Amino acid sequence: MNLPLRRRAIYTGLKPYLNTTEMAQALSMWETEFSLKPPYALASFVTRCCTTDELRRVRTQILRALITAIESPESLLLSDPGSQVGKRTLSDEDSDTIVLDAKNSIFVALSGALWNTVDEATEKSIIDFILRNLTHLKLNAKQSQKIKDWFISRNTAFPCNFELATLQKLINLNYIALCEYYGPVKADKLLSQATHAVEAEAARQQFNLHDLL
Repeated sequence: MNLPLRRRAIYTGLKPYLNTTEMAQALSMWETEFSLKPPYALASFVTRCCTTDELRRVRTQILRALITAIESPESLLLSDPGSQVGKRTLSDEDSDTIVLDAKNSIFVALSGALWNTVDEATEKSIIDFILRNLTHLKLNAKQSQKIKDWFISRNTAFPCNFELATLQKLINLNYIALCEYYGPVKADKLLSQATHAVEAEAARQQFNLHDLL
């Protein structure tokens, strides 16, 4: 595994836990002090990354996330953030928060509600299924990478406003995956539960929730 690929794995594992300043410092430290060390040095690396009580409380989770990312196929890793050596905050040309329109905002809420109806292992399997089928959406390379990165991390801000047809296809991929794991009867029930959970928010934003389905 070359340096950029290993850096992608470290970035993927740390992304749910660190802010941009902490991430830049962590990646810089990893590249200068740990990138050539054996895997068991990850524990020391994580300890040094956990500079606050909040991070120290989830130290074991962070270590587990890093190990999982390192063992994951390249297709499930976030894009390479580039070298952060000497930088004060994470370099990211797309770091500005996007203001989502109603359909994209409700898509995010509905997706989250769907994933909340299943266990963690099934959620990961659903995401893997979606990632394998993103080519069917016929997005350009930049859009495809953005949506892929969002599905991998999931707790980050949605990357941009997509067309309704794209969002419909993504919800359909979620539904197909649910059918594969639970069958159509239970999949319909889970989709109904998720839809009910976001109805109030859709009404508040004056968006017809069923336009996504």
